[in-house]
Amino acid sequence: MLDEDDLEAAVAEGIVMPAQIEALRLFVTNRRRTAERADEERFRFMRGFNDFFFAVGIVLFGSGVAYFADLDPIMNMLAAAIIWSLAEFMVGRMRLVLPGILLACLFAFFIFRMTRLDWSYIAQLTGLPFHLGPRVHTDQDSIFGNLEPIVVAGRALAAGLAATAFYARFRLPFALLVIAGSVVLFVSMIFSSILSSGSMTGMLILLGCGFGVFAVAMAYDLSDRTRTTRNADCAFWLHLLAAPLIVHSLIKLIVPASDAVPVWQNMTTTSAIAIYVIVAMLTAIAVLIDRRALLVSALSYLGIAIGYAVTGAVHAGADRREVVVFFATLLILGALVLVLGVGWQPRRRIFLRPFPSALVERLPPAVYPA
Repeated sequence: MLDEDDLEAAVAEGIVMPAQIEALRLFVTNRRRTAERADEERFRFMRGFNDFFFAVGIVLFGSGVAYFADLDPIMNMLAAAIIWSLAEFMVGRMRLVLPGILLACLFAFFIFRMTRLDWSYIAQLTGLPFHLGPRVHTDQDSIFGNLEPIVVAGRALAAGLAATAFYARFRLPFALLVIAGSVVLFVSMIFSSILSSGSMTGMLILLGCGFGVFAVAMAYDLSDRTRTTRNADCAFWLHLLAAPLIVHSLIKLIVPASDAVPVWQNMTTTSAIAIYVIVAMLTAIAVLIDRRALLVSALSYLGIAIGYAVTGAVHAGADRREVVVFFATLLILGALVLVLGVGWQPRRRIFLRPFPSALVERLPPAVYPA
């Protein structure tokens, strides 16, 4: 391997020009930085303990303000104004990321509570049959029969607009997660007020929302394949929201469950195999786009499927069986995560080989040798 002495000797002998050596140094430096960024999947979260110290203060202060504001619209409007003032100082001037994340959540939260309306009072005032709660079909049913989803949708829209204003002012990537989450809630409530209520319909709506958020995240990712700009952070937070929406919806569609009967009690061999297939597909997508969020979101359901398989293989006593299954599941999941983490970039480089170069050149580079 060449070192600095070899390069200087080559310049002295006239083999290469000094400008070429400088260009080579710059190329190697940029390549190593790209390698570090691609391998670590960095995102800006906290620069030092000062960020954490301010974050603790915001949590304490925000909790107190939320208690005293209660559900009063004026008090919540005042609370939102206070949070915005804190954001001007901590995010606008000091550029603190972790406190900014908390302030963005609090600002949207207070706007969400501020837009709460007392519909029973409006019903008495106007004489219209407003009703908050499950729809009861009667002969006199009207479009005013069930306003609860519409009210929640309106409040979600207000929170989304607040988060949009926050992002426009401070350019904090995390605010996009709040915006997307508000849009998902808005869409879910609108469809639930139009369509018949059912777990299958709700899961399909959430799945569509998850794919929509994933598409926006990929748009940010494709605009910054080396992940050197704010777009990479924007994509990270959107992937963090899209992943649980997609994974949760897919699993619930193949393994129906309810509050009374959780997923692991409805598990069968067929559904366990389906979960393995879904996790394998999500793992392939995660490796392809170099985003681990999809895989992390699927770990809990993969653990349930592994636990189901381990249960059938355990011959311990009844008292020890649950403990053995639990820790065997943790062992297998931990091993899978470690194996993937250690060889993520080499495996990704191998995985990308069959794909067309036009696609590979738009994805984050797999810079480590196989």
